[in-house]
Amino acid sequence: MREQRPADDRAAARGMRRRTSWLLRLGLVLNLVGGLMVLLAGAMLPSVAIAAYDDAPDLLGHAWATGLSAGLGLLLFVPTYRWARRTPVGHREGFLIVGIGWLASGLIGALPYWLYAHLAPGGLCLPEVMAVGSDFCSYTAAAFESISGITTTGASNITDGLWGDTPGETPDGRAGLPRGILLWRAMTHYLGGMGMIVLGVAILPLLGVGGMQLLKAELPGPSPDKLAPRVGETAAILWKVYLLFSAVLFMLLSAGGMDAFEAICHAMSTMATGGFSTRALSVGGFGSAYFEWVITAFMWIGGMSFTLHFLALQGRLRAYWKDPEWRAYCGICLVAITVIAWSLLAADQGFGFGEALRMAAFQTVAIITTSGFASVDYEQWTYAPTALLFITLLKFVGGCAGSTSGGFKVVRHLLLAKMWMRELFFLNHPRAVRPVRLGGRAVEPAVIRSVAGFAGAYIALLVLGTIFFSLDGQDVQTAFTAAAASLGNVGPGLGDVGPHDNYAVLSTQSKWVSMTLMVFGRLEIYTLLMLVTPAFWRR
Repeated sequence: MREQRPADDRAAARGMRRRTSWLLRLGLVLNLVGGLMVLLAGAMLPSVAIAAYDDAPDLLGHAWATGLSAGLGLLLFVPTYRWARRTPVGHREGFLIVGIGWLASGLIGALPYWLYAHLAPGGLCLPEVMAVGSDFCSYTAAAFESISGITTTGASNITDGLWGDTPGETPDGRAGLPRGILLWRAMTHYLGGMGMIVLGVAILPLLGVGGMQLLKAELPGPSPDKLAPRVGETAAILWKVYLLFSAVLFMLLSAGGMDAFEAICHAMSTMATGGFSTRALSVGGFGSAYFEWVITAFMWIGGMSFTLHFLALQGRLRAYWKDPEWRAYCGICLVAITVIAWSLLAADQGFGFGEALRMAAFQTVAIITTSGFASVDYEQWTYAPTALLFITLLKFVGGCAGSTSGGFKVVRHLLLAKMWMRELFFLNHPRAVRPVRLGGRAVEPAVIRSVAGFAGAYIALLVLGTIFFSLDGQDVQTAFTAAAASLGNVGPGLGDVGPHDNYAVLSTQSKWVSMTLMVFGRLEIYTLLMLVTPAFWRR
């Protein structure tokens, strides 16, 4: 009979297996994050090209940023390649890759701004220099712009060259920043809109790495639909729909007279429901009703589930109407547009019906989809308090699940309303059994718990953010709307962070808190909360 191994030897063997398993999982995470960094470097190349074409002062900064991102990515990717092929993506790894990937993308994405300020000929960071881009001498300001872009929040802290009447602003209202920087701002929106993680999932299956866990952890909404048997195919489908709508929008803007560069930037920002513009006064800087209506329509499209768009492109147009969230989304938009337009007309400020309707439609869709574009400074609508009230309330709605929008999401509001109605029913019929139904199907209890927990966490973060901004010196209006706009990925708030103001008024620590809220909001809170939960790290 074989001699039994001593207990300490068995314990040592188990410890060795755990360490080996831990190293393999760590290698998988580092490998995929490294792959994302390489993809991010590839996304910087168009900015390098346009900076080289313009012989602009941001060329050196873009080139160095691209090289550093690619080098760091390869440094993580190459040594861990074999480990990644041998390790499946599990529950923990999915959350780690998404959380670390988004944070790393935002921090690495700040390099083009920061290096532009420090490497531009003549130097932008000298005390006596007040040139366009000098805001980016601070890495905090550069990181704020990058994370705001990646999370499609659209909040900016640029004071020279973009917002307001500054020396850097050109006479026609265009931003005075180099085109490479403006293109990178729009590119961060575009990558963050559909999700850099989804882009990675479309490519990484070629390396033999699966990952439905990544798609579930990153895509907006309670439960993303799987459109194809393989997750890579699903991600590819989403990106094809995304690119198709972007191309159509680009052609429509170009047909209206917008030059090609600005049309590309606005097409990317609009479909990503981001909000970065090339103009100091956002879309209102063009003074074109045509541009406003076209962008309104595509912001509205961007706020819908891309699953529905895919089905519609296959000829199943009734999929829109069958979806209860889509009907609620359209209903909220219609009611808000009607009330805001009526409020503007009732204020008797000289608006015609067409103008009031256009302003109401643009701002309603821009806020509910968390795009954050502005056609007017709606903060000045003090003569129409009902309109201002609805604009503020829309910041807490959000677009549809599976869209590029941020925010709370319409489907969660629907489920919360049905949960409240069910509780009222139980008060009258305490022994009844009545599941929550959505679209004719019973909603799983796990989803109900998730939505209720999400609502609690959302309110808690909103309150904590408001308290922090208030203690840091902001008035209540600015503090509350800055927290709401950051967490909801809306961008503009009210007060000192209104649509024609910016977040430069915030202190360094407040900017980092705002960035944290942006990432929490974009990743729907749970992804980052999981990473700071002790139970997540236990075996």
